[in-house]
Amino acid sequence: MAGAGGAESAPMRLAEPMAALSLITDLAMGKPTETAIRAGIVAACLTERLGLSATERRHVYYATLLRSIGCTSTSHEMAGLFGDDIEASRKAGVQGDVTPAAVARLVIDLAGRDLPLVDRVGLLAMLAIQGKSIGVRGMTAHCEVGARMAERFELGEEVRQALGQVSERWDGSGYPRHLRGEALALPMRVAILAYIAIEAHEAGGSEASSSLVGRLAGKLLDPNLARGFVTDARALLAESTCPDPWDRVLALEPDPKLFVSAGALTNVARGFADVVDLKSPFFHGHSSGVALLAEEAGRHMGRPDPELDALRLAGLLHDLGRVGVPTNLWEKPGPLSMGEWERVRLHPYHTERILMRSAVLSPLARLASLHHERLDGSGYHRGVKAGEIDVPARILAAADVCHALTEERPHRPAMTTLESAAELQRMAVAGRLDREAVAAVCEAAGAPRPRTRGQYPAGLSDREVEVLRLLARGETKKEIAAGLHISASTAHTHVVHIYEKTGVTSRAAVALFAMEHDLLRD
Repeated sequence: MAGAGGAESAPMRLAEPMAALSLITDLAMGKPTETAIRAGIVAACLTERLGLSATERRHVYYATLLRSIGCTSTSHEMAGLFGDDIEASRKAGVQGDVTPAAVARLVIDLAGRDLPLVDRVGLLAMLAIQGKSIGVRGMTAHCEVGARMAERFELGEEVRQALGQVSERWDGSGYPRHLRGEALALPMRVAILAYIAIEAHEAGGSEASSSLVGRLAGKLLDPNLARGFVTDARALLAESTCPDPWDRVLALEPDPKLFVSAGALTNVARGFADVVDLKSPFFHGHSSGVALLAEEAGRHMGRPDPELDALRLAGLLHDLGRVGVPTNLWEKPGPLSMGEWERVRLHPYHTERILMRSAVLSPLARLASLHHERLDGSGYHRGVKAGEIDVPARILAAADVCHALTEERPHRPAMTTLESAAELQRMAVAGRLDREAVAAVCEAAGAPRPRTRGQYPAGLSDREVEVLRLLARGETKKEIAAGLHISASTAHTHVVHIYEKTGVTSRAAVALFAMEHDLLRD
């Protein structure tokens, strides 16, 4: 993995931030903390017992840890159908049963529960007709995002291929390609088994886990892998329930272990940021934008280089905890209830706890978790006052507010840069934000962007970038045509060209491409 510039220090274990990323996917899917890590332990131990090569075991190791990395790709759509996307993910279960009966049960249980009866009946009728195609689109998005993230983390073609098959099954019943048998990449075959085993163990113990894996052999699961697990299930599951699964999964990374330069941590953090910001179109590009503002503001204030590095990284990582809050709350156009607000207020806490688990990331934990604190003590989640908020945290808080104000939200339109600056000044006068930090952030926000029109990746034209921004937000071709005052056929042509040039086929993957290349703002 290439470095991100600046002075180079000792290399770091790549497994550390990848294990931290797995904690985010647990949170986003409503799974018990360390579900992915425990699955990684089972997968690593199973493949070692089966005598796989070190290279094969490494592919399995990373594919298992990151199996659910595309989980935020469908959060917006799931919220529209089911309300609480986290609850829906949890109830769907890791087995990924995509038979019509299983999907129907989930839909009837969750779809439109908060809607009036007439509206809910209409929604259920629509899903009865379109449910399968909606599900396939969602699985495709998950696969495309997972494959792209493996590529960005430079984990190799085998892991990229495996994460692009997360919804496939041994018997060909999976989606979107209905891969069968050994056409399904070995790392994903192992990962699917490990997750099923861990979740069954969580629910009913080792006997239940062994029994379920045995029943699914030759169906969802590779029968040879299933036999290997059942033969040694109790010992394998015992490995995953050791006192400190974090240390255990790091110790199980096959030799030679993967290291990256310390400078490359920015690339890893940017990947984390984009996964989190995929959760809702309202958040696309937020974390990378805050990071850019915070670092530049710190530079305007003359802060030392190590502090600028910390501001950049904390800006990228500050909203990791957002994935633990249901998307329908983030996208609610009206006021939140007290209970809903309490869930929102916890997201900086989740950010801190995720970062604290990793020795590489823990130095950033406090700074990242302070982004909603205010000098007068009115912020959250700690409610600390000025004396406990140092200069970097003051800069990060101002950068977060500034960038958020220039983004559209369900309850308000996006502000202009000037309107955002005026609001920040009011907050500074009221004693909520630091005056110097506000001045520096406003100066940074007014700086010209380096890219000029006509210089876009993948050969995208100026008009295609305009269409891409709307497509990433989830707008239909008809809505895009109306918004840009072009014909529906022209909008269709632009969308086809965008998919061809970017090499993806889903809204979420287009959004990820746009965030990766900073295409969401003029």
